[in-house]
Order: sequence, then structure tokens, then C-alpha cells
Amino acid sequence: MLPNHDLMLQCPRCGRRYPDDVHFCTADFTPLQADITLADVPVDRLIGQVFDGKYRLDERLGGGGMGTVYRATHLLIDRPVAVKVLSQRFVGDDTAQQRFRREARAAGRVQHPNAVTVTDFGASDRCLYIVMELLEGRTLRELLAREGPLDAARAVSIMLQATAAVGAAHDGGLIHRDLKPANIFIEQRANAPAVVKVLDFGLAKFAVEEQADDDYQTLTQVGTLIGTPRYMSPEQCSGTGKLTPASDVYSLGIILYEMLSGAVPFTAETPLAIALRHVSETPQPLRELAPSVPDKVEAIVTRSLAKIPTDRFADGNDLRRALHSAAHDLGLEHADTMQTPSIEELRSVGSESPSGRLVIDLATLRQVQARTSTEEKLGPDALKELSAHSPKRPEFDRVRIPFDDGKNLRRRRNLVIAMFGLIAVLAIAVVGSRWWTPVSNPPLIASTGAQPTPSPTAEASPSATPTPSPSPGPRRARQRPQKKQSKFGSFVNKVRRIFNR
Repeated sequence: MLPNHDLMLQCPRCGRRYPDDVHFCTADFTPLQADITLADVPVDRLIGQVFDGKYRLDERLGGGGMGTVYRATHLLIDRPVAVKVLSQRFVGDDTAQQRFRREARAAGRVQHPNAVTVTDFGASDRCLYIVMELLEGRTLRELLAREGPLDAARAVSIMLQATAAVGAAHDGGLIHRDLKPANIFIEQRANAPAVVKVLDFGLAKFAVEEQADDDYQTLTQVGTLIGTPRYMSPEQCSGTGKLTPASDVYSLGIILYEMLSGAVPFTAETPLAIALRHVSETPQPLRELAPSVPDKVEAIVTRSLAKIPTDRFADGNDLRRALHSAAHDLGLEHADTMQTPSIEELRSVGSESPSGRLVIDLATLRQVQARTSTEEKLGPDALKELSAHSPKRPEFDRVRIPFDDGKNLRRRRNLVIAMFGLIAVLAIAVVGSRWWTPVSNPPLIASTGAQPTPSPTAEASPSATPTPSPSPGPRRARQRPQKKQSKFGSFVNKVRRIFNR
């Protein structure tokens, strides 16, 4: 029996709808629950409503696991904002409401340029809502779907900003627990560089409250997975170990692995199977999927994906320092780079176009910056010692190429003029030879005054009598055979006659 595609299943976490033959959400592997028909999709009744006389909901932007995000207007100051409203199915759920308040509290506690800013929290008509800054751009999930995998410089630049926000949360005693590409937003505004924002602290946990937190004890019951399985740490998947900031480091390592290779290290048909692979299997080496990834970046990813938390980077700040050092050594550009190339470096690696613009080769520039950073770290003494042990390149004599000066240019010009003059003279000579017709010399005849008579013709006779000799008469002078001139001599004579006229 063919599936009925008019009936739709919905993901309770992200709100996506699927045909009835799909059982798990392809975005977060959450079991689909609510089946609705396309004709029965209700119009969002919250559009146009005003919360607390200040925030008017104008447009639905998207849905998450616990709430829906709207584009809204702050009526008092006429400013666009984003409002996240707790889903109606959680109105009577005390645990969900407590988690929603936790998100507002956690996001408000993280004051960092790379974390989403929460400005207000309230309740209106039994609806809990969070007011946040309105971001213009797209999520990292959307970016990877269109442009993935990313080159090392771009991936490291994005991860440096993400780890800065996560490190600030760790400094405040907060563990995110749900880091994934869908929760990393890349804000792009006109005439400004891209800014990475970390979103959705709905599953965030304060480390100091773990033992006394009833919500935490409820969420970590046996058989319950909190987070997105493809990006969860082994201790988070098993539910037996204590969560630390190193758990977020593991999730960031998975995200960096996906940005560089285009795929997550572990996939399976069910969330539980993915969780088991996180606990028991080692991921495929990154260089096998992306050979162009630098060794230093691969080493950072490998350490972030260690199964034991103590073998990873301690927190987001520790991971960020390692990434920053690798980017500096490799000459990778990023938002907070302190290594600004000088104009001399740019000219040494670039070439000037015919229009006068300087075209820069980024790969060569990175090599120059990496060499410069190495020289700064080692110092002059270490560089001398290193150069003494390194094999020397063979030296070659310089090739000197003379350039034309003014004299050579004039000589060439005079030579060209002379050649054209000679060609013109030869052309005139050829044309003149066609106009001139030579007069042939008349044959020499003996001056006897009489017309020459034809000589008698001897006729054959049958008789044996001898043929009489011709009678003496005027004799024609014997002409000398003239020598035939060569073509070159004839041409020279013609030219001579032309100039003698």
C-alpha cells in the first residue's frame, strides 16, 4: 500500500512536517508525533497580537524544540526584535516552563558579542516569551547545506567566534549541552563582516546546580537523551558521567569536523544507535575525508573528539587558544586576527593588473605570514642555527638582460626607413620596366643598292648530272649569334636606361 502523502507527521522539536512513511526527523532524529493534514494547518493566531502592550508579533521566523520565534516590533521605541514564545503544548508542563525560564536566565547571563542578547522575559495570556535581538543572516546548518564543506580558514574563523561565546558561558559556570550547527547563527549585515552568534540555551545547565537541580535529575533519567545525538558527547549519550565544559568541547569538535569534511563522524538509523557509536567507536580520521586540512587543525579536532573528557581541551577558552595559535602559525585569516599584513608583504605576494589594482594570492600570503610568525617565535639566534643545519639552495648567477636605450632605438628606426626606401626604388624599377620597350637591331645587309633576291632552290633530278652552282649575286652578311643575357643582367640594363634618360 502506498503511503498517503496528504497526512503529515510533525517533529515536536523543530516543527518540520514529513509524510506518514517517515518516522524520524531528518534534522535532529526526533521521533515524529503529531499527524495533521495540509488542509488542517491552522493560521498562527499569535500573529498581530501585542504582548504586555509593547511587543507586536509580525511574522513567524521558525520553530524550535520548545518554542516559536517571531519577528516583532517594540512599539515604544519602534525597533525590530525577535520574540521566542513557548509552544502551547507546554503550557501545562511545569518542567518545560522551568526549562524555558532557564534559557532566558542563561542567555541573559552570557554577556558576549558572539552570544545572542536577551533583553526581556515575560508572560502574557498564559504565554511565556523571551525577547532577543533580531539577527539577519542564516544558521550554520543552512550554510553547510549550500556551501559545505568549508575551507580551513573559513571553518576556523567561524569556530573561533563560536568558542569565544561558549568560553564566556563556561567562565560563568554554564554548560550549553545542545551545541549544533542549527544553534550557531551567522549574522550578515550590509557593509560589515560576518558575526557568529550562539543561540538556544534551552538545555543549558549551571554546573554548580547539578546536584540540587530537580530539572536536571528529571531530564537525565534512564532512556532519555537530552540534546541532539549526532553532536552529543559520550558521557552525555550514556547519561552516567558528570557533564563538564569538556562536553561542549566535544560538540564543537563534531561541528568543526563536519565543516571541514562535509559529514558528521557518526550516523545511524536511530538516535540510540548514534549514541552507542559515540560511546564505543573512534571516528574516521579527518584527513581521509579532507586531505587538504592542515595537520595542526586535524590534531585539534582529534583531541576535541577524545572519548575521555580529561583528554580533551578543558573548556571553550582552551579550545579557542589552540585554534588561534594554529590560525596564526598557518597564516589563516579570522575576525580577531592581530597579524595584519603590511603593504610590503602584500606587494611581495601580489601582482599588479593592467588597471593598476593589486591582485593578492591568499595561499602565498598565508605562507609569508606563517614564516613571519615562525621567525618572531624563534628569534634571530634560533633562526641562524636552523639555517645552518638546513640544506642550502644552489645559487645561480644572475642573468643580465640589456635594455634598449635611445641610440639603439634611432638606429632601428633608420634601418627600417632605409629598408622601406630600397623597397620603393625596386618597386619603381619594376613599374618603369613595363613602360619601356627595347628596339631590336636591324639585320646587316650588303650595300649594293639592289633588293635581295631569293637564292635558287636546288631541285632533285633523276639524272646523274651535277647540280649547277648558283649564280653569283648579292650575298647577305652573316649575322653573329647574340649572347642571351641573364635575367639579372637584363634587369640591371633596364634600370640603367631609366636613370640615363
